[in-house]
Amino acid sequence: MLNLTAVQAVVPDDRPSLFALAGRYDMPRAELAVFHRIYGLDRVPVWSGDTAALVEETVANLLKESGVDSGRVRWLVHAHTGTHQDVVGRAGLARICRRLGLDRAQSFGMTTNNCASTVSAMRVVDRLLARGSATDVAIVVTADVAFTPIMQVIPNSSVTGDAGVACLFSRRDAGHRVLAARIDTYGRHAACQWQDEAANAEFEAEYPARLADVMRRALDDAGLTWPDIRMVLPHNVNTFSWKQVAARAGIPFESVYLDQVPHTAHCFGADIFLNLAAADRAGLLRPGDRLMLATVGLGAVFAAVVLEYGSHT
Repeated sequence: MLNLTAVQAVVPDDRPSLFALAGRYDMPRAELAVFHRIYGLDRVPVWSGDTAALVEETVANLLKESGVDSGRVRWLVHAHTGTHQDVVGRAGLARICRRLGLDRAQSFGMTTNNCASTVSAMRVVDRLLARGSATDVAIVVTADVAFTPIMQVIPNSSVTGDAGVACLFSRRDAGHRVLAARIDTYGRHAACQWQDEAANAEFEAEYPARLADVMRRALDDAGLTWPDIRMVLPHNVNTFSWKQVAARAGIPFESVYLDQVPHTAHCFGADIFLNLAAADRAGLLRPGDRLMLATVGLGAVFAAVVLEYGSHT
């Protein structure tokens, strides 16, 4: 069984207010007020460097804080939403492996499922580790910098921030047990922000039901029901949509951990692990707690993970 043995987050200290970034979002103040008052967004973390620097710092912090032997790291996977920018012919992840002493690690990126690519990567490393040595571990790092206008705003939904999270996975070491990981894809919406009005209207109308459905199916895969779940750790798209999802799923809205929405905005695929780390730091979790992690990638990919909390990460 796959275990999540360590989580390390990098969130920039520079977090301007939503209104201070009005020029970045090219939105009138009245529209920003909707994002603030109704959607619950406030501060937005802004990274001063490029994506490669964010990836490297996040992985370096994980290696330092976890104390894992770098020789055990067999895989380094960058699950990202934005297109990675680098010099043609230069293998950025391989360069990071060399600098951090990950001499055995094979590296690659995954982006097809956008903000749900982290869940896809978890399922991939589970299969890779199952075929390797019992001592092998894998790192999944999700780090995105919203460096273009199309990445900075999800229309009628959210604004995005910059952050990185690195997760260490093992099939032997103690940690949080991954009880189930479910992905449901609705290919009609593959055009993302560029889909036609009819497809977009369907996506918005069916969004709460589809997210509730993928969480229920993940519970079924884990052999659990909603009363077994201590907390939902969501993607931080906004608070308003989560009220709809909670109502559709038939769970208390208070069980959805949304404390970070005003502080980090929506940091792409990092959100669910940012929330896990934050809830852990706040002392809200106990060994044996079952947790639901849920996220949506434009495209449209709905994903859910059921974890059993083991120990502090």
